[in-house]
Amino acid sequence: MVREEWGRLVALLLAQFRRLDLVEDALGDAVEAASRTWPTDGVPTNPAGWLMTAAKRRVVDRLRTEAVAARKQPLLLTDAERHQEGARTMADGGSLLEDDVLRLVLMCAHPALAPESATALSLRLVLGVPTADIARLFLVPEPTMAARITRAKKRIVGAGIPFAVPDASALPDRLDTVAQTAYLAFTAGYSPGTGPDLLRAELSGEAIRLVRVVLSLRPDEPSLVALLALMLLQHSRRDARVSDGRLVLLADQDRTRWHHDEVAEAVRLLAAPRLAGPVTPLAAAYALQGRIAAEHATAASAADTRWDRIIGLYDLLLQVSPAPSARLARAVAVAEHLGPAAGLDALEGVEIPDSHRPASVRAQLLARAGDADAARAAYDQAIAACRNDVERAFLLSRRDELDG
Repeated sequence: MVREEWGRLVALLLAQFRRLDLVEDALGDAVEAASRTWPTDGVPTNPAGWLMTAAKRRVVDRLRTEAVAARKQPLLLTDAERHQEGARTMADGGSLLEDDVLRLVLMCAHPALAPESATALSLRLVLGVPTADIARLFLVPEPTMAARITRAKKRIVGAGIPFAVPDASALPDRLDTVAQTAYLAFTAGYSPGTGPDLLRAELSGEAIRLVRVVLSLRPDEPSLVALLALMLLQHSRRDARVSDGRLVLLADQDRTRWHHDEVAEAVRLLAAPRLAGPVTPLAAAYALQGRIAAEHATAASAADTRWDRIIGLYDLLLQVSPAPSARLARAVAVAEHLGPAAGLDALEGVEIPDSHRPASVRAQLLARAGDADAARAAYDQAIAACRNDVERAFLLSRRDELDG
């Protein structure tokens, strides 16, 4: 619930108190208080309203003890009446207007911030993604990411950047940042790097909703069309990825549990004329990833998957966006098409900082190739690096199978 409501609560508190520093701290304090009191006192009837009230009290307490007038913090320029009405709605258990999260993302995407910093700040402030997971998404150490987010906040305050709610005319200049934020937020939900959950469907769903809102404003934007298709294809498998708390690999998933209406919508989007002509590298990367996902989603069974076509699509993707994660996924496709030895060759030199996945793939391919000792060592490496409980349990079970 907290992840779902975080951005909306931030929006309401910012509108009322106009202080980013106080709002974020107060909401964090409220969540911490809830974690202590709700297990014993019970979850309130309106959890979001409880958090809102607790956070408001903390902001008011802080305002009473500091010289607000002397500090001259940037103000949030917004329609106060609209947000006051929104605050009353939240207190009554209702929901906010559909574009509140988009408005916050647009504010964080101010041109004065570097795109990477703007996206990181949006993920943390607006969508409540843990700093450790943001660092993993950007392939940097957690302290580095924490410092980057802190600098972004100081830049906003120190440079006097107004927290003005921009209108639609600001969207074109901020579109890539908004799209990247949505993409990484979806990834953080689809494949969390830490914690007890294999997926956080509510976060992925919020990222999809964000893209739909932006797409309603820019319906012919190729990058948004391709991104929505990619997200829908990945999200369509959410109910089949976990069974009794255990990870289910793609090849073993019950395809009747996939959301085929989302698959059909995504396939239609990928066939749209706006993706047929020349597009930006960002749009091309999203479209290629979407077409790879479509190959999986439209295959009648795992055995019917056209791995040769998937390899060709990865080759094109690597020309547009030579990311190590794409090289890793291509190595898996090569192994499926040509065997584990070829997959291991394709995996050579692939490294993703602070990620267990290269070692995990290497372990599985070594096991398939019959090298049990090397597979055990690779599993040990992957297990040591894995910070997601469900994935770690899966790796442990696979390692135990080697000893059985």
